[in-house]
Amino acid sequence: MRPRPGPDPTRHRPDPTSHRPPADRSSDTSRGGALRIVDLSTPVDAPVPCGASGARGTSRVIDRMPMEWFLRPAHVLDITGADPDTRTAGVEDIEKALARTGCRPRPLDVVLLHTGAACWAGTPRYFTDFTGLDGPATDYLLDLGVRVIGTDAFSLDAPFHDMIRRYHATGDRSALWPAHFVGRRREYCQIERLARLDTLPPTGFRVACFPVKIAGAGAGWTRAVALLDEV
Repeated sequence: MRPRPGPDPTRHRPDPTSHRPPADRSSDTSRGGALRIVDLSTPVDAPVPCGASGARGTSRVIDRMPMEWFLRPAHVLDITGADPDTRTAGVEDIEKALARTGCRPRPLDVVLLHTGAACWAGTPRYFTDFTGLDGPATDYLLDLGVRVIGTDAFSLDAPFHDMIRRYHATGDRSALWPAHFVGRRREYCQIERLARLDTLPPTGFRVACFPVKIAGAGAGWTRAVALLDEV
């Protein structure tokens, strides 16, 4: 009797450039009854890599994050029109994007930033052609009660070369990793390198992004999915 073939070992092997599983997956979008599910897969970063201190006085690792943060109503904010010179979205950009959605996030809602970077996945431009948040914009979302911020970009901050260029020109340290440095003061989770945000409506759906509980880790992978109720 011939042995049964095992699972395809490449199915969950990340691409070395985009850090994603292979793109050809039949379950990227599925339908069940009146529910459409869109696969956004990516890891979730806990506050501890930023050095954040919560109410308990210490940074929380991924297996200590509240479960209720990771199954919430969600909103997609289109920031593709942010300043191309700085590649950074500020409070004004976030306010404009929120106005286009016609609603404001409630406490614990998830915000997903559509920067357009996903179209460059698998190419060098994926690491250089995207928009990040500045510090005040990150604080603005946290002031609304958001605790999970996702992006289709390589980082929640601007591309490295843009941050360095602005730092060398101004000497202003706040240009360096501002969204991550906000995480030193305020506890929240980041989800980077999401996919298919351009296929989602601006609002009116939920996201499930429970991170795997890896003891003491700064991040945990998740098969993030958008849950859309279909009429």
